[in-house]
Amino acid sequence: MDLLLMAAQSIMSESINDRLKHWLSPLKDFPTPFYLVGGAVRDREMSRPVTDIDLACQNAQQVAEKLAAEENVTIVRFLKNPDVPCYRIVNRSNTDDHIDISEMQGGSIRADLARRDFTINAMAVPVLQDGPTDEIIDPFGGISDIEKKRIRVTGTDAFTDDPLRMLRAVRFCAELGFMLSKETDTLIRRDAPLISKIPGERIWAELRRIFQDKDSRTFIRLMDKLTLLPAVFPEITAMKTCPQNAHHHLDVWPHSLAVLAYCEEMINAPAGRFAQSAELIEAHLAENDREALLKLAALLHDVGKPSTRGVNDATGRITFYGHDKAGAGMVTDIARRLRLSKTERKYLVSLVAEHLHILSLAMPSVKTSTRMRLFRKLKEDAISLIIHGAADVLATRGPQSSPAYRTAYLDWAGATLAAFNGTILPRLSPDKTPIRGKDLISLGISSGPDMGEILSQIRQAWDDGDIQDHADALDLAGKLISTKKKNRCLT
Repeated sequence: MDLLLMAAQSIMSESINDRLKHWLSPLKDFPTPFYLVGGAVRDREMSRPVTDIDLACQNAQQVAEKLAAEENVTIVRFLKNPDVPCYRIVNRSNTDDHIDISEMQGGSIRADLARRDFTINAMAVPVLQDGPTDEIIDPFGGISDIEKKRIRVTGTDAFTDDPLRMLRAVRFCAELGFMLSKETDTLIRRDAPLISKIPGERIWAELRRIFQDKDSRTFIRLMDKLTLLPAVFPEITAMKTCPQNAHHHLDVWPHSLAVLAYCEEMINAPAGRFAQSAELIEAHLAENDREALLKLAALLHDVGKPSTRGVNDATGRITFYGHDKAGAGMVTDIARRLRLSKTERKYLVSLVAEHLHILSLAMPSVKTSTRMRLFRKLKEDAISLIIHGAADVLATRGPQSSPAYRTAYLDWAGATLAAFNGTILPRLSPDKTPIRGKDLISLGISSGPDMGEILSQIRQAWDDGDIQDHADALDLAGKLISTKKKNRCLT
C-alpha cells in the first residue's frame, strides 16, 4: 500500500500535508514508519505557524540518501541534539524548503520522546502506511502543559544530558509566554554550572533569541534568578556587590539591568524618544544582529567597574577610572568565548569601550571635529552608541547627577540621529574628503609626515565646518604650507 503522508487535520495544516507528500513521495515503498515530532506538533496544537518539519524514523541516513538519489536536494548532516544524527534535506531550487530527518532513539517512538527536552516537545504524530491517523502520541502530558502554559522537563536528567536545554527553557518562556514548572526551576538551579561545558556558539545561538524578544529584560532577570546568568557570564558576579558613587541611584548590577530596560524601550518604540529617527534606528538595528548585541552591551557595559573601583582618601568619593577600557578587555574575552564573528565582536567591544566617550560629546563646548573623529571610527555603529548613551543617562539619577545634562544629552542625541544620514554619514566616507594627497603633491608637498599633518588639519577644519568644498581646502592647504615654510618646519 502506498505511504499515506497525512496526519489529522486538527494537527497539521494542508500545507504541511502537501510538504510531507512532496518530500516523502519517493519513499512510498520504504519499510520504516515516520513520525512528525517536536516543534511542528507543538506549534500546530498552539495554532502557531509551522515553519520547520521534523521527522523521526529508523535508518535516517538511508532515508536521506534515498531522497538525494531521486530528488534535486542537498543533504546537510548535523547534530541537532547531542549524539542524535540528523539530516537536513534542502531543496536546491528553493533553499527555504527543507525537512529534517533524525534517527529515532531507543528503538521506539516512545523511547525517542523520552529523550527529548520538554513535554511540549515530546509529542509525535504517526505518518503511517496503513492510512491517516488522528492519534497524538503524548506520553508526558505535553498537551496538558500547553494548556497550562508550562515548560516542564521530561525527566530529571534532561539538563545533565544536554545543559543547553536550560537556556532553551528560558527561551521557550520568552517565545511562548510560558512559565517554568517548579521541578524545572529547581533542576536549572541545580544544574546551572553545567552550562560552562557547552560550546560558546551554541550558547550565543540561544542567548541571541532571548535578546531578540521584546521583553528580554524579564527573561534575563529570570536567568539571573535561576543562577544561570552568572554561570554563563561569571564576570557579572563582582558587579552584584559593587556600590556606585553619588551620580547613581543604583549600584552597578541594578544600574546595568536598568540600562538594558531603557535600551529595550527605545529599540521597541524608537519614535517614543527619537520621533524623527525611528526608521533610521529600525533599519540600523535590523542588520548584523545589532539588536541582540546592543542589549548584551547594555548588560555588560560596566563590567569593568569592580576591578577599577577606588575610593579617594581625602573625599571618600568612589571612582572607576579606566573602567571603560577594562570592560572592553573583558568583553573581548566574552565575545571570543561566545565565538562571535569578527564583525560582531568589533561592534560589541566598541560599544563598551566608547560608552563613556559618547556621553561627553553632548557638551556644548565639544568641537564638531571631536565628534566626527568618533563617528568616523564607528561609522553606522555610532547610531547604536548614541542609543546606548541615552539609556545610560536615563538610568543614572543619583543625587549628584544632573537633570539638565540628562535633558541636554537626549536633545543632542535626537538632533544627531535626525541629521545622521543626511549630514553626518556622507562626511564619513573617504570619497567625501575635501582634499587628497595628490592635491598636496601638486602644491609641492611630498608624501611623509608633513603631508599627513596637513591632511589631518584640513579634515579637522572640514569636520568643524570651517571649510565647505575643495576650493576652500586648497586655499587652506596653501596657507598651512606657507606657515610651515615660514617656521622652517618643511624640508
